Parts: sequence; structure tokens; C-alpha cells
Amino acid sequence: MTNHEKAGFGDLSEAAQALERELHRFEELATAARKGSLDTHKAIERAAKATTEAAGAQERVDVTLRALVAAITAARERHEANANALQVRGEEIRLRAEQFEALYARYRAFGEEGRSINQLVQEAANRQGATTTPEGIRELVTLIEGIEERMATLVDGARELGQAAIAAAIADLAAQADSLRQQVASARNKLGLLKQSLIARLPDLSKLN
Repeated sequence: MTNHEKAGFGDLSEAAQALERELHRFEELATAARKGSLDTHKAIERAAKATTEAAGAQERVDVTLRALVAAITAARERHEANANALQVRGEEIRLRAEQFEALYARYRAFGEEGRSINQLVQEAANRQGATTTPEGIRELVTLIEGIEERMATLVDGARELGQAAIAAAIADLAAQADSLRQQVASARNKLGLLKQSLIARLPDLSKLN
């Protein structure tokens, strides 16, 4: 038995085949009933019998025809149900894709912000060794504090995005957002240590001046 037959679609094929058989049988009986002479009593009896048999065959054609119509109706209803279910699924996919895209757009924006912040961190690290004056150190500390603020905002944003991804059952994005949050939080801690080391140099420098 095929998958279609298991699903009930075999009824349509069976009904069509049954109708074809009954139509063929009816045609044979109807043809026989129309032929032959009616010039003897036996001939008339044979013709009457053939006509009766043909009439019975016609009734069976009507029955199988109604069965075929019922099978067609059932097939159409199944088709419409599948088509409607497919349409619903398509709308579900569309809405889900929009939800994914909105969240991933936020993640991409955070990624761009992370790269921008990383450039500033590299700049601050490169300036550390060359900065020796109190004014230079204070300027660098101010730069670092600005970077820290942006990092804090990014950490909060990544945390909120991760929560939204979890609520939307998007596990991979939730994991990516959490990874970003941890990376930025770790970098922020290291940057804080750099800032403290710079601040610690200020009293010594001020004594030299």
C-alpha cells in the first residue's frame, strides 16, 4: 500500500476503477439488449432479460458514480485542508523570520559597536606607554572612562538581547549574545585595571612636578 493509499487517497482510485468496470459492463449489456431480432417468443424473452440485466448494470453505474463523486469530494476537502494548513505554516514562517531578523539586526549592531570599542581599546593600550605627563594620563583616563560607559551599555544590551532570544526560543542567538556579553564584560574589567594603573601613577608624577 502506498503512502497516498494509507492517507485515504486510494479511495479515489478505487472508485474510478469501479466506475470504469461498471460502465464497461453496462455498455456490453446495453449493446446486447439493442441487438437481436424480436421475431420469436424466445428472442423477445432474451431481449427482455438482456434489457433487465442492462438496467441493473445501469443502477450499479449510478451507485459507483455517486461513490466516485463522494471520493472526489473527500479528495477535494483533503486537498483544501492541506492547502490551508500550508498557508498557515507559510504565515507562521514569515512571522518567525521577521522575528529572527529583528533580533539578529540588533546583534549585528552590537557587533559593530563591539568592533568600534575594540579599536578604541587598542588606541588606549598603544598610548599607555607613551603617556607620561599628568595631563596626558588624565586625558587617557577620560578616554578609558568613555570606553567603559560604552562597554557597560553594550553589556546591558547584549544581556537584554539574550533574554529576548530565550523568550523567542532562538537558542543559537541567545548563546551568541551571552558570549558577546561575557567578552565585553571581561574586556571592561581589564580596561578598568589599566585605568587604575594609570590613576596610580598620578601622585608620583605630581610629586615630580
